[in-house]
Amino acid sequence: RPPWTSRRPGRPRHLRRDQGKSKEAEIISMAGLLVIALCLMFAAPAGSLQLGKWFRFPMLGGGTPAGLELATTAQQLELELVMLASADDIPGTLRVFKQLEDASPAPADLLRASPQLLDGRWSLLATVAANVGEDVSDSSARASIVNASGFAVEASRDNFPVQEVDVQRGRIGNEILLSFLGQRLYLRVAGAFTPAEPPAPGTRAMVQFDSLDVFSEEGRRLLSAGWIFALSRAINPALEKGDQDASWLDTTYISDDVRLGRGNKGSVFVLKRLRGDSGGTLAEWPL
Repeated sequence: RPPWTSRRPGRPRHLRRDQGKSKEAEIISMAGLLVIALCLMFAAPAGSLQLGKWFRFPMLGGGTPAGLELATTAQQLELELVMLASADDIPGTLRVFKQLEDASPAPADLLRASPQLLDGRWSLLATVAANVGEDVSDSSARASIVNASGFAVEASRDNFPVQEVDVQRGRIGNEILLSFLGQRLYLRVAGAFTPAEPPAPGTRAMVQFDSLDVFSEEGRRLLSAGWIFALSRAINPALEKGDQDASWLDTTYISDDVRLGRGNKGSVFVLKRLRGDSGGTLAEWPL
């Protein structure tokens, strides 16, 4: 046989045929899996999606897994609530606030089992307050109010107040940026934050404010006046009283980004977690 007609060395012909068949089988298998997946998606009964005898996903209404449906609902309500609270829409905020509480309430043992979920700095998108003994749905409700043992301060809508929770040290603080005599100053009130004892709900923390500090806009401490809380309680004990003699804060909903709370004086709170460099000027000052 002439040299130019000789076969070049390579894989035996029968192996090349087997390789081709293997690729065809792989393509057929992939196509088959795709068909099965489509059948499962569009032909499964509305009540549940079953994969053999090992997996079962309960479905709701239109065929969405129950857990996913609830998570999606909570996420949608979160987005709507953040938008309404940021726009200072009190009726809308209170309406969606209650819907989110009902759709995904905080764990019943939150502060006894997982208090670290509250740790960090949170922007108070809405702090809707009423007078003692009144409900926030009353006509007297006021937005953007930071209330601490009877001291109610209306915050600027241009600068959301910040609430910080330090679980390890058992402290909580509220801070706002105010304009006073042409100067911009931070006012921060802070105090003890401890889980309430049973039979109180496991979502409740007892709060006792004991410090008041004033800082410059750059974060330099100018004044400390914690004694003012002891004085106010001595002069007017009624300021301590909401539904009970002690001040408390219930966390009624919590996720990685949003937290809802209710206070014993009739206030409700919508908070969004601050992350990274957005912690604010006073992030380095311990409570």
